[in-house]
Amino acid sequence: MMAILGVAIVPMAHAQVETAAPEITARSVYMINADNGEVIYSKNPDDSSAMASTTKMMTALLVMENCPDLDSPVTISKRAVEVGESSVWLQEGETLTVRELLYGLLVQSGNDAAVALAEYQGGSVETFVEMMNQRAAELGLEQTHFTNPHGLDDPEHYSSARDLVVLGGELMKYPEIRKIVATTEMTIPWAGHPYGRTLVNHNHLLWQTPAVTGIKTGFTDEAGQCIVVSASDKGINLLVAYMGGQSLAQRDQEVMALLQYAFDSYRQQKVITKGKEYADIDIPFRRGEAMALVSDGDLVKQVYIRDEIEYRVVLPDEMNLPVYQGDKVGLVEAYEGDVYLGNAYLLATQDVLKPGWLGRINYLLDSVYHFLLVTAVGG
Repeated sequence: MMAILGVAIVPMAHAQVETAAPEITARSVYMINADNGEVIYSKNPDDSSAMASTTKMMTALLVMENCPDLDSPVTISKRAVEVGESSVWLQEGETLTVRELLYGLLVQSGNDAAVALAEYQGGSVETFVEMMNQRAAELGLEQTHFTNPHGLDDPEHYSSARDLVVLGGELMKYPEIRKIVATTEMTIPWAGHPYGRTLVNHNHLLWQTPAVTGIKTGFTDEAGQCIVVSASDKGINLLVAYMGGQSLAQRDQEVMALLQYAFDSYRQQKVITKGKEYADIDIPFRRGEAMALVSDGDLVKQVYIRDEIEYRVVLPDEMNLPVYQGDKVGLVEAYEGDVYLGNAYLLATQDVLKPGWLGRINYLLDSVYHFLLVTAVGG
Protein backbone atom coordinates (compact mmCIF):
# COMPACT_ATOMS: atom_id res chain seq x y z
CA MET A 1 0.00 0.00 0.00
CA MET A 2 1.30 3.45 -0.94
CA ALA A 3 0.79 6.66 0.98
CA ILE A 4 1.62 10.33 0.55
CA LEU A 5 4.01 10.80 3.45
CA GLY A 6 5.00 14.41 3.09
CA VAL A 7 4.66 17.67 1.25
CA ALA A 8 7.44 20.21 0.82
CA ILE A 9 6.98 23.66 -0.71
CA VAL A 10 10.11 25.03 -2.33
CA PRO A 11 10.41 28.65 -3.61
CA MET A 12 11.55 29.04 -7.20
CA ALA A 13 15.18 30.03 -7.59
CA HIS A 14 14.77 33.09 -9.83
CA ALA A 15 17.48 33.57 -12.43
CA GLN A 16 16.01 36.83 -13.64
CA VAL A 17 14.24 39.92 -12.36
CA GLU A 18 10.47 39.67 -12.68
CA THR A 19 9.02 41.76 -15.50
CA ALA A 20 6.62 44.48 -14.37
CA ALA A 21 3.08 44.14 -15.68
CA PRO A 22 2.31 46.63 -18.47
CA GLU A 23 -0.06 49.54 -18.01
CA ILE A 24 -3.27 48.72 -19.88
CA THR A 25 -5.86 51.34 -20.80
CA ALA A 26 -8.55 48.94 -22.05
CA ARG A 27 -11.82 48.61 -20.18
CA SER A 28 -11.20 44.95 -19.36
CA VAL A 29 -8.54 42.30 -19.98
CA TYR A 30 -8.15 38.65 -19.08
CA MET A 31 -5.08 36.55 -19.96
CA ILE A 32 -4.40 32.93 -19.04
CA ASN A 33 -2.03 30.08 -19.69
CA ALA A 34 -4.23 28.08 -22.06
CA ASP A 35 -2.75 24.76 -20.96
CA ASN A 36 -3.59 24.96 -17.28
CA GLY A 37 -5.89 27.97 -16.85
CA GLU A 38 -3.42 29.93 -14.73
CA VAL A 39 -4.37 33.62 -14.67
CA ILE A 40 -1.46 35.82 -15.74
CA TYR A 41 -3.16 39.19 -16.05
CA SER A 42 -6.61 40.40 -15.14
CA LYS A 43 -8.40 43.75 -15.24
CA ASN A 44 -12.17 43.91 -14.69
CA PRO A 45 -12.52 40.41 -16.18
CA ASP A 46 -16.20 39.99 -15.30
CA ASP A 47 -17.44 43.42 -16.38
CA SER A 48 -19.90 42.95 -19.22
CA SER A 49 -19.84 45.25 -22.24
CA ALA A 50 -20.40 45.27 -25.98
CA MET A 51 -18.18 42.70 -27.72
CA ALA A 52 -18.43 43.66 -31.41
CA SER A 53 -17.22 41.03 -33.88
CA THR A 54 -15.70 38.76 -31.23
CA THR A 55 -19.32 37.56 -31.32
CA LYS A 56 -18.39 35.63 -34.43
CA MET A 57 -16.44 33.13 -32.35
CA MET A 58 -19.74 31.74 -31.08
CA THR A 59 -21.18 31.76 -34.60
CA ALA A 60 -18.20 29.73 -35.81
CA LEU A 61 -18.33 27.41 -32.79
CA LEU A 62 -21.95 26.44 -33.43
CA VAL A 63 -21.16 25.77 -37.08
CA MET A 64 -18.24 23.53 -36.16
CA GLU A 65 -20.30 21.66 -33.59
CA ASN A 66 -23.32 21.12 -35.81
CA CYS A 67 -22.22 21.03 -39.45
CA PRO A 68 -20.99 17.57 -40.51
CA ASP A 69 -19.63 18.75 -43.87
CA LEU A 70 -17.89 22.11 -44.22
CA ASP A 71 -18.07 21.79 -48.00
CA SER A 72 -21.87 21.91 -47.93
CA PRO A 73 -23.31 24.65 -50.20
CA VAL A 74 -25.04 27.71 -48.75
CA THR A 75 -27.31 29.94 -50.84
CA ILE A 76 -27.07 33.59 -49.82
CA SER A 77 -30.28 35.35 -48.80
CA LYS A 78 -31.38 38.96 -49.20
CA ARG A 79 -31.23 39.39 -45.40
CA ALA A 80 -27.55 38.38 -45.36
CA VAL A 81 -26.69 40.84 -48.13
CA GLU A 82 -28.47 43.73 -46.41
CA VAL A 83 -27.05 43.38 -42.89
CA GLY A 84 -24.50 46.17 -43.47
CA GLU A 85 -21.17 47.25 -41.98
CA SER A 86 -18.20 44.83 -42.34
CA SER A 87 -18.77 42.63 -45.37
CA VAL A 88 -17.38 40.05 -47.77
CA TRP A 89 -19.64 41.48 -50.50
CA LEU A 90 -22.04 38.55 -50.73
CA GLN A 91 -24.69 38.64 -53.46
CA GLU A 92 -28.24 37.40 -53.13
CA GLY A 93 -28.69 33.98 -54.72
CA GLU A 94 -24.98 33.10 -55.03
CA THR A 95 -23.68 29.91 -53.47
CA LEU A 96 -20.59 29.40 -51.34
CA THR A 97 -19.53 26.56 -49.09
CA VAL A 98 -19.72 26.63 -45.30
CA ARG A 99 -15.92 26.56 -45.25
CA GLU A 100 -15.63 29.60 -47.53
CA LEU A 101 -18.13 31.48 -45.37
CA LEU A 102 -16.13 30.60 -42.25
CA TYR A 103 -13.11 32.24 -43.86
CA GLY A 104 -15.27 35.26 -44.67
CA LEU A 105 -16.54 35.29 -41.08
CA LEU A 106 -13.24 34.95 -39.22
CA VAL A 107 -10.68 36.46 -41.62
CA GLN A 108 -12.56 39.35 -43.23
CA SER A 109 -15.10 39.56 -40.37
CA GLY A 110 -18.06 39.66 -42.71
CA ASN A 111 -21.41 40.37 -41.07
CA ASP A 112 -23.10 39.04 -44.19
CA ALA A 113 -21.19 35.76 -43.77
CA ALA A 114 -22.40 35.60 -40.15
CA VAL A 115 -26.05 35.94 -41.19
CA ALA A 116 -25.64 33.41 -44.01
CA LEU A 117 -24.15 30.84 -41.63
CA ALA A 118 -26.79 31.55 -38.98
CA GLU A 119 -29.63 31.01 -41.45
CA TYR A 120 -27.99 27.86 -42.80
CA GLN A 121 -27.30 26.31 -39.40
CA GLY A 122 -30.32 27.51 -37.46
CA GLY A 123 -32.96 27.84 -40.19
CA SER A 124 -33.36 31.47 -39.20
CA VAL A 125 -31.29 34.11 -37.47
CA GLU A 126 -33.70 34.13 -34.54
CA THR A 127 -33.40 30.39 -33.96
CA PHE A 128 -29.64 30.57 -34.30
CA VAL A 129 -29.45 33.31 -31.66
CA GLU A 130 -31.38 31.01 -29.30
CA MET A 131 -28.74 28.36 -30.00
CA MET A 132 -26.01 30.89 -29.22
CA ASN A 133 -27.46 31.73 -25.82
CA GLN A 134 -28.08 28.09 -24.98
CA ARG A 135 -24.47 27.22 -25.80
CA ALA A 136 -23.25 30.20 -23.77
CA ALA A 137 -25.14 28.85 -20.76
CA GLU A 138 -23.66 25.38 -21.29
CA LEU A 139 -20.16 26.86 -21.35
CA GLY A 140 -20.81 28.80 -18.14
CA LEU A 141 -20.55 32.22 -19.81
CA GLU A 142 -22.36 34.05 -17.03
CA GLN A 143 -21.78 37.59 -18.33
CA THR A 144 -22.71 36.88 -21.95
CA HIS A 145 -25.89 37.38 -23.95
CA PHE A 146 -26.41 37.41 -27.71
CA THR A 147 -29.02 39.10 -29.88
CA ASN A 148 -27.32 38.54 -33.26
CA PRO A 149 -24.62 36.40 -34.92
CA HIS A 150 -22.33 39.27 -36.02
CA GLY A 151 -21.83 41.66 -33.10
CA LEU A 152 -23.43 44.94 -34.16
CA ASP A 153 -24.33 46.99 -31.11
CA ASP A 154 -27.45 46.15 -29.12
CA PRO A 155 -28.07 46.89 -25.42
CA GLU A 156 -28.75 43.20 -24.80
CA HIS A 157 -25.69 41.98 -26.69
CA TYR A 158 -22.66 41.78 -24.38
CA SER A 159 -19.91 39.65 -22.88
CA SER A 160 -16.90 39.84 -20.54
CA ALA A 161 -13.18 39.31 -21.01
CA ARG A 162 -13.28 36.12 -18.95
CA ASP A 163 -16.17 34.71 -20.97
CA LEU A 164 -14.48 35.54 -24.28
CA VAL A 165 -11.35 33.67 -23.20
CA VAL A 166 -13.46 30.60 -22.39
CA LEU A 167 -15.27 30.89 -25.72
CA GLY A 168 -12.03 31.37 -27.64
CA GLY A 169 -10.47 28.35 -25.99
CA GLU A 170 -13.44 26.19 -26.93
CA LEU A 171 -13.33 27.37 -30.55
CA MET A 172 -9.59 26.76 -30.89
CA LYS A 173 -10.06 23.06 -30.14
CA TYR A 174 -10.91 22.63 -33.84
CA PRO A 175 -7.91 22.20 -36.19
CA GLU A 176 -9.84 23.72 -39.10
CA ILE A 177 -10.55 26.83 -37.05
CA ARG A 178 -6.91 27.14 -36.03
CA LYS A 179 -6.01 27.04 -39.72
CA ILE A 180 -8.60 29.68 -40.64
CA VAL A 181 -7.78 32.20 -37.90
CA ALA A 182 -4.04 31.96 -38.64
CA THR A 183 -4.64 32.86 -42.30
CA THR A 184 -3.43 36.36 -43.15
CA GLU A 185 -4.88 36.56 -46.66
CA MET A 186 -6.78 34.30 -49.06
CA THR A 187 -9.19 34.34 -51.98
CA ILE A 188 -12.65 32.79 -52.23
CA PRO A 189 -14.95 32.66 -55.29
CA TRP A 190 -16.94 35.71 -56.36
CA ALA A 191 -19.93 35.02 -58.57
CA GLY A 192 -20.07 37.12 -61.72
CA HIS A 193 -16.48 38.31 -61.44
CA PRO A 194 -13.42 37.08 -63.35
CA TYR A 195 -11.48 37.26 -60.07
CA GLY A 196 -12.18 36.11 -56.54
CA ARG A 197 -12.78 37.94 -53.29
CA THR A 198 -9.53 38.69 -51.49
CA LEU A 199 -9.95 38.35 -47.75
CA VAL A 200 -7.45 40.09 -45.47
CA ASN A 201 -7.29 39.24 -41.79
CA HIS A 202 -8.22 42.09 -39.45
CA ASN A 203 -5.85 40.68 -36.81
CA HIS A 204 -2.71 42.70 -37.61
CA LEU A 205 -0.77 40.92 -34.87
CA LEU A 206 -0.43 37.95 -37.22
CA TRP A 207 2.02 40.04 -39.23
CA GLN A 208 3.88 41.38 -36.20
CA THR A 209 4.98 38.16 -34.53
CA PRO A 210 4.93 34.44 -35.39
CA ALA A 211 3.85 33.77 -31.80
CA VAL A 212 0.30 34.97 -32.53
CA THR A 213 -1.88 32.19 -33.96
CA GLY A 214 -5.36 33.82 -33.98
CA ILE A 215 -8.21 34.47 -33.24
CA LYS A 216 -10.76 37.35 -33.60
CA THR A 217 -10.91 41.14 -33.62
CA GLY A 218 -13.87 43.47 -33.19
CA PHE A 219 -14.84 47.13 -33.20
CA THR A 220 -17.99 49.19 -32.84
CA ASP A 221 -18.54 52.63 -31.37
CA GLU A 222 -20.03 51.07 -28.24
CA ALA A 223 -17.53 48.21 -27.86
CA GLY A 224 -14.36 50.10 -28.69
CA GLN A 225 -11.38 48.10 -29.90
CA CYS A 226 -11.66 44.42 -28.96
CA ILE A 227 -9.57 41.37 -29.69
CA VAL A 228 -9.21 37.80 -28.52
CA VAL A 229 -5.71 36.47 -29.19
CA SER A 230 -4.10 33.06 -29.04
CA ALA A 231 -0.31 32.92 -28.95
CA SER A 232 2.36 30.25 -28.50
CA ASP A 233 6.09 30.50 -27.85
CA LYS A 234 8.67 28.16 -26.27
CA GLY A 235 6.01 25.71 -25.19
CA ILE A 236 3.78 28.35 -23.57
CA ASN A 237 0.24 28.76 -24.95
CA LEU A 238 -1.72 31.89 -24.10
CA LEU A 239 -5.25 33.21 -24.50
CA VAL A 240 -6.05 36.87 -23.92
CA ALA A 241 -9.24 38.89 -24.31
CA TYR A 242 -8.95 42.67 -24.58
CA MET A 243 -12.12 44.79 -24.57
CA GLY A 244 -12.84 48.49 -24.80
CA GLY A 245 -9.56 49.72 -26.25
CA GLN A 246 -9.25 53.35 -27.30
CA SER A 247 -7.61 52.90 -30.70
CA LEU A 248 -6.45 50.15 -33.04
CA ALA A 249 -2.80 51.09 -32.68
CA GLN A 250 -3.03 51.22 -28.90
CA ARG A 251 -4.89 47.91 -28.79
CA ASP A 252 -2.21 46.13 -30.77
CA GLN A 253 0.61 47.77 -28.81
CA GLU A 254 -0.90 46.86 -25.45
CA VAL A 255 -1.73 43.29 -26.45
CA MET A 256 1.84 42.80 -27.68
CA ALA A 257 3.08 44.12 -24.33
CA LEU A 258 0.78 41.68 -22.51
CA LEU A 259 2.07 38.76 -24.55
CA GLN A 260 5.69 39.72 -23.92
CA TYR A 261 4.97 40.08 -20.22
CA ALA A 262 3.39 36.63 -20.15
CA PHE A 263 6.20 34.92 -22.05
CA ASP A 264 8.76 36.64 -19.80
CA SER A 265 6.87 35.28 -16.78
CA TYR A 266 7.77 31.70 -17.65
CA ARG A 267 11.11 30.01 -17.85
CA GLN A 268 12.49 26.53 -18.23
CA GLN A 269 13.17 25.03 -14.81
CA LYS A 270 14.55 21.70 -13.66
CA VAL A 271 11.83 20.91 -11.14
CA ILE A 272 13.15 17.44 -10.26
CA THR A 273 16.89 16.73 -10.31
CA LYS A 274 18.42 13.32 -11.01
CA GLY A 275 20.30 11.94 -8.00
CA LYS A 276 18.88 14.49 -5.56
CA GLU A 277 17.50 13.19 -2.26
CA TYR A 278 13.78 13.90 -1.87
CA ALA A 279 12.92 11.56 1.03
CA ASP A 280 14.15 8.79 3.26
CA ILE A 281 12.48 5.63 4.46
CA ASP A 282 12.86 3.59 7.63
CA ILE A 283 14.81 0.36 7.19
CA PRO A 284 12.88 -2.62 8.57
CA PHE A 285 14.45 -4.43 11.53
CA ARG A 286 17.02 -1.65 12.03
CA ARG A 287 15.94 0.69 14.78
CA GLY A 288 16.71 4.33 14.06
CA GLU A 289 18.16 3.66 10.61
CA ALA A 290 16.75 5.17 7.42
CA MET A 291 17.78 5.06 3.78
CA ALA A 292 17.98 8.10 1.52
CA LEU A 293 15.88 7.97 -1.64
CA VAL A 294 16.99 9.85 -4.76
CA SER A 295 15.34 10.77 -8.06
CA ASP A 296 15.95 8.49 -11.04
CA GLY A 297 15.93 11.36 -13.54
CA ASP A 298 15.44 15.02 -14.33
CA LEU A 299 12.07 16.69 -14.94
CA VAL A 300 12.29 19.96 -16.87
CA LYS A 301 9.20 22.14 -17.32
CA GLN A 302 8.17 25.65 -18.25
CA VAL A 303 7.05 27.17 -14.95
CA TYR A 304 5.62 30.49 -13.82
CA ILE A 305 8.40 32.42 -12.11
CA ARG A 306 6.13 33.85 -9.43
CA ASP A 307 5.01 30.42 -8.22
CA GLU A 308 6.50 27.92 -5.81
CA ILE A 309 7.04 24.24 -6.51
CA GLU A 310 5.40 21.75 -4.18
CA TYR A 311 6.72 18.21 -3.83
CA ARG A 312 4.64 15.26 -2.69
CA VAL A 313 6.42 12.02 -1.82
CA VAL A 314 4.59 8.73 -2.29
CA LEU A 315 6.11 5.79 -0.40
CA PRO A 316 4.97 2.32 0.66
CA ASP A 317 3.76 1.93 4.25
CA GLU A 318 6.69 -0.44 4.74
CA MET A 319 9.68 -1.28 2.58
CA ASN A 320 9.56 -4.86 1.31
CA LEU A 321 12.93 -6.59 1.57
CA PRO A 322 15.24 -7.34 -0.03
CA VAL A 323 15.92 -3.99 -1.70
CA TYR A 324 18.98 -3.32 -3.80
CA GLN A 325 20.65 -0.07 -4.73
CA GLY A 326 18.82 1.43 -7.72
CA ASP A 327 15.50 -0.31 -7.02
CA LYS A 328 12.35 1.80 -7.36
CA VAL A 329 10.93 2.41 -3.90
CA GLY A 330 8.53 5.35 -4.33
CA LEU A 331 7.64 8.49 -6.29
CA VAL A 332 8.23 12.20 -5.99
CA GLU A 333 5.55 14.36 -7.63
CA ALA A 334 5.99 18.03 -8.52
CA TYR A 335 3.14 20.56 -8.50
CA GLU A 336 2.92 24.22 -9.41
CA GLY A 337 0.01 25.29 -7.25
CA ASP A 338 -2.72 22.84 -8.21
CA VAL A 339 -1.10 22.07 -11.55
CA TYR A 340 0.57 18.66 -11.77
CA LEU A 341 3.96 18.96 -13.48
CA GLY A 342 5.16 15.36 -13.44
CA ASN A 343 6.98 12.80 -11.32
CA ALA A 344 10.11 10.71 -10.98
CA TYR A 345 10.83 7.41 -9.31
CA LEU A 346 12.67 7.41 -6.00
CA LEU A 347 15.53 4.92 -5.95
CA ALA A 348 17.19 3.03 -3.12
CA THR A 349 20.74 4.19 -2.38
CA GLN A 350 21.96 0.96 -0.75
CA ASP A 351 21.33 -2.75 -0.52
CA VAL A 352 19.09 -3.86 2.32
CA LEU A 353 18.83 -7.63 2.67
CA LYS A 354 16.05 -9.54 4.35
CA PRO A 355 17.27 -10.46 7.88
CA GLY A 356 17.55 -14.07 8.99
CA TRP A 357 16.05 -15.52 12.15
CA LEU A 358 18.97 -14.37 14.27
CA GLY A 359 18.61 -10.81 12.99
CA ARG A 360 14.87 -10.84 13.70
CA ILE A 361 15.42 -12.14 17.24
CA ASN A 362 18.03 -9.47 17.91
CA TYR A 363 15.64 -6.80 16.62
CA LEU A 364 12.85 -8.14 18.85
CA LEU A 365 15.11 -8.17 21.91
CA ASP A 366 16.33 -4.66 21.13
CA SER A 367 12.73 -3.49 20.80
CA VAL A 368 11.80 -4.98 24.19
CA TYR A 369 14.88 -3.43 25.81
CA HIS A 370 14.07 -0.04 24.26
CA PHE A 371 10.48 -0.26 25.48
CA LEU A 372 11.53 -1.15 29.03
CA LEU A 373 14.13 1.63 29.05
CA VAL A 374 11.63 4.24 27.92
CA THR A 375 9.07 3.00 30.45
CA ALA A 376 11.60 3.15 33.29
CA VAL A 377 12.74 6.64 32.41
CA GLY A 378 9.18 7.81 32.03
CA GLY A 379 8.21 6.31 35.41
